[in-house]
Amino acid sequence: MDMAPAGIALAQGGQDRDGLEMDVLHLPLGPVLPFWPAGLALLCSLQGDVVVDAAASVVDGAGHAASSKEPQTPPVPASAVRCDGVMALLALAGADDAAARARRARDALVRGDQGAARDAVERLHRTVRRSWLLRWSLRGVMVLDPSDLARHDLPEVCRGDAHDRLSSLVEGLRSEVCGAVPAAVESGAVPWERMPQLVTGLELATVRLAVASLNLEPFSTVQETRHA
Repeated sequence: MDMAPAGIALAQGGQDRDGLEMDVLHLPLGPVLPFWPAGLALLCSLQGDVVVDAAASVVDGAGHAASSKEPQTPPVPASAVRCDGVMALLALAGADDAAARARRARDALVRGDQGAARDAVERLHRTVRRSWLLRWSLRGVMVLDPSDLARHDLPEVCRGDAHDRLSSLVEGLRSEVCGAVPAAVESGAVPWERMPQLVTGLELATVRLAVASLNLEPFSTVQETRHA
């Protein structure tokens, strides 16, 4: 009998946290998934709907040699990249209108239209600050207290839950794009190697929200890490 019908692995036995044996299902997330960090592959081991172990790896284009005939594109502004991260989290939370505002802000920043970018970011800030849907969707998702930040060596902007991190991202973006004086915005970048430890213990339904609430560092090499 085929033990992996249609290529989908079946659950296997494993020890639960209370000592009882439960089925363990291995579920891959990424490296290609809507509103997911491109290139990140996260293999989650599940007991029920809880992640009990995880391994992460990245696949990027570091080995791709660009053709000399390919047009050279200008670098994307860091603020536009941050807009992309905000848009992904908003879309996953079901806040489609707010995600559309973040998309318009990103497009304006890429075009260099500072007036349109400031208007879009101000509207985005008001929408996020007033949205009860976002508070309901993101409150309690991967809560990180000061001891968690110290244990995982994470920046201060990661403190709190996913809603706190969203608010911090949008506040920083507003300061950077709309401030009278260019602001020194803390990137709050999180090494992707931290992801297995951070998602272990989460319910599967919140993993994508948790990952989207963090600003991962750019991937530079193809590596793998596992939660021990």
